[in-house]
Amino acid sequence: MYKESIINRLQEKKYHSLFESYIENETPYQLERMLGMGSYGIAYLLKDKQSSKRVVLKRLRRKHSKKSKSIHFFNQEIEILNILTIPNIPTILTIGDLENIPYYIMEYIDGSTFEHFIFQQNIKFSISESLDITAQLLEIVIKIHQHGIVHRDLRIPNILMKKNQLFVIDFGLATYMNKDSINIDLPNPKKGEDHRSDLYFIGHFLLYLLYSNYHPTSKKERSWQEELQLPIDVQNFIERLLLIQPAFSSATDAYLSLQTIIRNLHLAYLNH
Repeated sequence: MYKESIINRLQEKKYHSLFESYIENETPYQLERMLGMGSYGIAYLLKDKQSSKRVVLKRLRRKHSKKSKSIHFFNQEIEILNILTIPNIPTILTIGDLENIPYYIMEYIDGSTFEHFIFQQNIKFSISESLDITAQLLEIVIKIHQHGIVHRDLRIPNILMKKNQLFVIDFGLATYMNKDSINIDLPNPKKGEDHRSDLYFIGHFLLYLLYSNYHPTSKKERSWQEELQLPIDVQNFIERLLLIQPAFSSATDAYLSLQTIIRNLHLAYLNH
């Protein structure tokens, strides 16, 4: 196992050098830095040598290059991104293959992730702000679902904000919706193939926003319901997202419910 890990690291280093040379010598870009390494792919930030415009190159990791399932999902990610011509999702610019390692170059979204906002900038989100942001995210997710696609990884590192506009990135786990799965209980919502998977992630995303403004008053571990002490309709909304209560019938159903909650909170504020 240890030997295998060393070999994989050496091979990955070799292919990093291969891609670095390819970028510098055969594309109009120069390599700025590695953006991140996931289970299946590696992303690099590139800059156009003339215009200085930045783009992202994502490639399959070397250890997955001979696994048909990994190649299928990488190609499916490309296919899905090409289908989703939505302003809030990066556009693919180029598709290629370098020594049997597939890659693609896409638009770079120069924004900040909510992981960065919460854990590095220590930004606090009020209930009102959290709900408004979640409503924006649901608007994007509705459009994704209208194309018959479910993202399945709507975590705080994959949701960005740029000039008060949300963007969704990293479709590596995205898949096509399975209409038959809607009648099946989800043992693991994260891997579901219908709208409930994305809504489940959105429930956790919303909790991250709300916890950013939470100050513990006790060392005793309590449930989020006890700690956050949210208005009951907000709590019920989150519980439906998290499948604690009956699920929403669609992302649109969740969005309309949230709009009602936002209006009611606004009215309650005006009446105080």
